[in-house]
Amino acid sequence: MNPDPQKNPTEPGSSTIATKHFGEIVVREEQIITFSPGLLGFTEFHRFILIEHGQDSPFLWLQCVDKSDLAFVVMDPHFVLPDYQIGPINGVRKELEVQKLQDLKVLVILTIPPGRPREMTANLMGPLLINLANRRGKQLVLESSPYSHKHPVLPAKA
Repeated sequence: MNPDPQKNPTEPGSSTIATKHFGEIVVREEQIITFSPGLLGFTEFHRFILIEHGQDSPFLWLQCVDKSDLAFVVMDPHFVLPDYQIGPINGVRKELEVQKLQDLKVLVILTIPPGRPREMTANLMGPLLINLANRRGKQLVLESSPYSHKHPVLPAKA
């Protein structure tokens, strides 16, 4: 998941992209995840990569390939809510051409208020589904969901 940070791409099918948080990184074509029709509020951008935040961190960065300053902090929703379920997804599985359920990765976008990281929230109503086999993704909108778009990630201070 973590792109090779070398400065000059040497492999065929790789290119260097600029990012706000990571500087220039090399991205191989097979790392790119295509979201169609894009993410909510960013429908003009379709190509993203996942970058590990740190070796033992539950956080990942979803970095846009085509816009250097567009990146989202994401994580597996089960770190926030172990019994998280998105409901029936047969239509999305077919759309993303998911053959094996273990190829389907579910992530949620986090919002981290500037200077107040303890108040970060997870958007459990708009999960991202990614078919790891073909690198296609889609953001769902769970309309009749028991979840919040601002679910606290960390427990409240006592």
